[in-house]
Amino acid sequence: MPKTNQTDKKVVAIFKLIEYLLEGREINKYDPILLDEFQCSYKTLERYLNDLEQNYSNIITIKKSNKNYYKLIRASNIITEFLKLKNSNTSIIFEWLKDDCATLKELEDETKRALEKISKSQREIFIFKNYPLEEFNSPKYQTIFNDLKEAVKKSEYRDIEFIYDGVKNYKDAKCIKLIFVDNNWYIAIENEDDKLEFLRISFVQSVKKTRDFSFQKSIYEKYADFLKTFQNSLTLYGVKKQKALLIASPRIAKYFEKEMKKFFNSQEFLQKKSDGSILFSLLYTQPLEILPFIKRWLPDIKIVSPKSLQVKFQEDLKKALT
Repeated sequence: MPKTNQTDKKVVAIFKLIEYLLEGREINKYDPILLDEFQCSYKTLERYLNDLEQNYSNIITIKKSNKNYYKLIRASNIITEFLKLKNSNTSIIFEWLKDDCATLKELEDETKRALEKISKSQREIFIFKNYPLEEFNSPKYQTIFNDLKEAVKKSEYRDIEFIYDGVKNYKDAKCIKLIFVDNNWYIAIENEDDKLEFLRISFVQSVKKTRDFSFQKSIYEKYADFLKTFQNSLTLYGVKKQKALLIASPRIAKYFEKEMKKFFNSQEFLQKKSDGSILFSLLYTQPLEILPFIKRWLPDIKIVSPKSLQVKFQEDLKKALT
């Protein structure tokens, strides 16, 4: 993502605040999650909230309670209203957020056309190497994608033939969410064993509607927290997280400073050592969730603990060299 200036950061913050309010959250200026996400002081967060309350009343109405909590009262067509703004940064923010923000799930045709015009104009300025709206090269996979999209929208069941390291058939899979992560599209399903799985759509061979009725949409609540916090497509649902302690060498330490953008949402800065290296931690549900990342930084990231992760890492390196 291009580096943002202070105006861009404010627009991003406004979008995120609207998203959180639409989720039914109550927010105050001391919210630790938002302070960490925006990397700002409580005074700056208070300014964002006041600005949202005072200047965006045509989009959203919020009210401050006696305890200084802001809560959603009313929301209109957020996308259409934001497109009317004259802020030159707004179109750039849209390009970043329009497929990742929960508030933008359903767009009217007029709004879609307006967003498409923005996208085309921005392509003349920026290069987006990872663009979620790119179509599948094969008509077959575009059809599969559209079928899964319909299944998610209507909370429908599907039989899915999936080929990866062999053929696997999922019967009456509950199609919960389409997810763009790791530069690929996945369908999140609940399988026959009532377990959540991510299936990469490019490995799906066929999709067939199986039942004439829908499953309860409330099933999403079962996975809501996980789907908001999972790190990548290899994060396992329902598996206890482990903590890895890692050291980044002085040569790459600048990328792991406390104020730098995190590579994982569980990443935590712990200490800058006297030699300039940085100790940090990651949470993971299986080694595959973080080992590819560690390998990309060879030889500049070392595993301090746990021992089991060190052993797995060493085994992988031996296999690669034999």
